[in-house]
Amino acid sequence: MSSCSPLLAQLSQSQAIDRNPLIVTPKMQVTEIINWLNEHQSSYALVVQQKRLVGIFTERDFVRIAAHQLPLENLSIQSVMTPNPITVSIDPDQGIFSILYLLRQHHIRHLPVIDKEGETIGVITPKTILDVVKTTGLLKFKRVGDVMTSQVIQNYDTASLLEITQQMLTHKKSCIVITETKNNADVVPQGIITEHDIIKCQKMGIYFATTPAKTVMSRPLFIIKINDSMMLANEIMKRNKIRRLVVIDEAGILAGLITESTILEALNPLEMYATVELLLQQVDERTKELSQVNEQLQQNLCQYAKLEEQLQQAKDEAAAANQVKRAFLANLNHEFRTPLHAILGFAQLMYRSESLSSEDQKNVGIIYSAGKHLLELLENLLDLTKSQSTHIRDTANFELSEVLPKIPESPITITLTPTDLADLPGEWRISLHQATIEGDFDRMLSLIEGIRDRDESLANSLSTLTHEFQFEYLLALTKSPTDEDDDSGVNSSIQRDNTND
Repeated sequence: MSSCSPLLAQLSQSQAIDRNPLIVTPKMQVTEIINWLNEHQSSYALVVQQKRLVGIFTERDFVRIAAHQLPLENLSIQSVMTPNPITVSIDPDQGIFSILYLLRQHHIRHLPVIDKEGETIGVITPKTILDVVKTTGLLKFKRVGDVMTSQVIQNYDTASLLEITQQMLTHKKSCIVITETKNNADVVPQGIITEHDIIKCQKMGIYFATTPAKTVMSRPLFIIKINDSMMLANEIMKRNKIRRLVVIDEAGILAGLITESTILEALNPLEMYATVELLLQQVDERTKELSQVNEQLQQNLCQYAKLEEQLQQAKDEAAAANQVKRAFLANLNHEFRTPLHAILGFAQLMYRSESLSSEDQKNVGIIYSAGKHLLELLENLLDLTKSQSTHIRDTANFELSEVLPKIPESPITITLTPTDLADLPGEWRISLHQATIEGDFDRMLSLIEGIRDRDESLANSLSTLTHEFQFEYLLALTKSPTDEDDDSGVNSSIQRDNTND
C-alpha cells in the first residue's frame, strides 16, 4: 500500500458528504423551488423521481433563467434543470483528493453521492470539503495572495441588475464585484452581487431591467487582506455563512477574489500529502514523547508508593519507639523520684538531729545536696524528653562545695497538731503516715490533694510541709495513738530499710 493510504483514511469521502440535501420532484414550479432555496439557505436542489436522481437545479441555473428573461409562470423545474448530473458512488475508502479531481475536471460545484441501488445519499460541495480539510490545519500554511483570483469581474453601481445577471452568465461567474474608480485610477470595492442575491431579488419581485446594482448589492463587504492566511479566510466565510471574500491590498485597493472553489483549486494534492505526512510524523513524535513521559510517570508513581510505604513503616516504628519511651519515662519517674524523695527527707531529719557531730552534719548535708542535684537532673531530663527542648543547665562538672546544704535553719512556721487532722478519716491518716515513712513523695501529695475539697487551708499547709521535707513533723501529726512517742516512725523507716536489705 502506498504512503498516501493513511491520508486517504484520514480525509475520506464520507466525511465531506452533506447528508441532508434539498430534494424536489421534476414537476415542481421554479417559483416554488426559489422559495425553498431561500428558506433553506441552499445553493442547489436535487431533482429526484422514484428515488432516482434525474437532475440538479443550482443558483447558476436560475441566473441563466433571469439573464434570458424567461417567464416564471408555469415554468417547471424539469424544463430548466441540469439533467443527468455527474455523480459519485459511495465509497468509504475513497479519499478527498479524488473528489477534488472530479470537481475540477467537470467544472462543477455540486457532486451528488449515490449508493449501489442508485438512491441519493447526499451531496459533496467545496464547503463540505473545506470543513474536512480545515481539520488537518493545511490552510494556515498558505496566504490569501497565493490562492485568490486576480481576474475579478467588475461593474459599476449604476449598471442594471439585468446587466449584472447577463455578465454572470457570460463569464460563468458566481458573483460580480461592484467597484468605484478613484481619480488616481485606483479601483476600490463597494459591494458585491452573488447568484444567491439574484434569487432573492426575484423572490422580492424586483424588475431586473431598471433596477441599478447599488440598490441590491451586498454591503458592507466582507473583505480580507492579501497577506492573511487561508485559514482566516475560511473562518470568516464559515462564521458569516458566505462563500466568497473580496481581497484588498494594504492600501484598500481591489486585489482579487477568493471563493471556496478557488481555495480548493489552490490546494495541490501532492503538497497536501507532504504537509499532512509531516503533521502525522509530528503527531507520532509527540505520541512517543507522551508515551515516554507516561512511562516515566508510572515509574515515579511506583517509587512514590514504595517511599510512602517506607514512610508509613517508619511512622509505625517511631510510634512504637515513642510508646516504649513513654513507658520508660514513667518507670524512670517512679523508680528514681520516690527513693530520692526518701533520701532527701531523711537526710533533712538527720541534719537536724542534735546527736550528730558537726562532721556528720556536713556529710549529711552533702548527701542532701547531691540528692537534690540528682532530683533536678531527673526533672530536667524528663522535661527535655517531653518537650524536645535543648535548654538544660550544664551540670557536667561541679564541686561538692557548690552544692552544700541549704537546709532551713529555723523550723517551719506552719503549726499543726493531730487535733487539726482529727476530723479526717483514720484510714487516710494511716495512709499518709505510711507514705511518709516510705518517702513516697507522689503518693503523699496525692493523698493531700484528696482532702482539698474538705479543708483547703489544711491541704495547703500539709502540701507546704511535704515540699519542705518536714517528714518528722508529718509523722508526728499522722502517727497512730498507740505508737510510742519516742519512735516517731523514723526507727520504723530504718527498720524497713534494713528488712529490705
